[in-house]
Amino acid sequence: MADREITPSACRHCGIPEREHAQRWTPIPGWHRWEAPTTYQIKRRMQIRRDLRTVRAARLLEDQ
Repeated sequence: MADREITPSACRHCGIPEREHAQRWTPIPGWHRWEAPTTYQIKRRMQIRRDLRTVRAARLLEDQ
């Protein structure tokens, strides 16, 4: 999930957005279809995305 944009509504197991998902394998659930994230996962992903934007903005200001 670290290499792509964080999508709050991505799969609860692997973090891949629904449109890109199809069927995936991950260690814990194994083969799985996209499954809606929990309310807690959505909230945390939104917080992380906001925090990353803040960090990126601060780095841009430092470089000026």
